[in-house]
Amino acid sequence: MHAAITRAWASASPCTCRLALGRGFTLIEMLTVVSVIAVVAAIAAPGMRSFVAGQRLKALSYDMTADLLLARSEALKRNTPVSMTAASGTDWASGWALAASGVNISTRNVANESVTFSAAPSTTIPSTITFDVNGRSSTTVRMTIESSAAPGNNAKRCIQLDLSGRARSAVGVCT
Repeated sequence: MHAAITRAWASASPCTCRLALGRGFTLIEMLTVVSVIAVVAAIAAPGMRSFVAGQRLKALSYDMTADLLLARSEALKRNTPVSMTAASGTDWASGWALAASGVNISTRNVANESVTFSAAPSTTIPSTITFDVNGRSSTTVRMTIESSAAPGNNAKRCIQLDLSGRARSAVGVCT
């Protein structure tokens, strides 16, 4: 069998042998492709960074809205007041916890370092939001969450809670 392979190889023209051995990419072709990919990635990276920051802000506002709705739901279900308390004074960016009758229901971790919470005009940020047994809020809340990492319209989200306990999140600054 070895002799048959040797004869076939020997009878092949030198041109065919080079083609069989020369399949693949050259180093120049590989470097060209890698450099094109690097240029495209360098152009796309700044836009992607602001997109990710905007998505983190959006997720944080939805997390807060979801936890407000969870607190309301738990107050109705347990027939006891449920409180949502900022982890550090009125700094909601440091996280928050939900508790009913001293029992912890849920805890949120610290937000991104570039996120700040601020009160809407003529309002203050409460350190605790309490829902009574009927699911009603003890206070009206209007907070703006702002990210210094996200530019433009993606940089601000408004969290609103009315006295009936309805929470919602919207794009922009609270009015």
